[in-house]
Amino acid sequence: MLTSAHPDSNLFLGQATRENSMDNACINLLGQALLAGEQELKALNDGQVEEASVWEAERSHLTQQALILTDGVPLDTLLGALQKLCDMQKRLIEAGNELRQNWQKEFTRARGESRRLAGYKQAAAHALN
Repeated sequence: MLTSAHPDSNLFLGQATRENSMDNACINLLGQALLAGEQELKALNDGQVEEASVWEAERSHLTQQALILTDGVPLDTLLGALQKLCDMQKRLIEAGNELRQNWQKEFTRARGESRRLAGYKQAAAHALN
């Protein structure tokens, strides 16, 4: 039995409370997704791709759950939280690209080293014959 009107709208207090808790749930989940993104970024910076993948799955799940609860969330609040996630995504892409470039450099160096050692082996075998 809801009879008291919310002072800022035509909503009843029970409805406003329920929507505020949904706002909080949505924003809370987006905050947790941002924290998962920070852990994912740390893992990428440490070269821990498998761990980063686990954090990415968690971040994605939390974001999807939050997007289900966006009804009634003030648009500016939602946009602010989503902008933070967007900025995190940019940082994750940069870290992933940097990791890939480092691996490419390492692969090129290792391939050159392998060729050099193969040359030594061939020269040593030729000298022994």
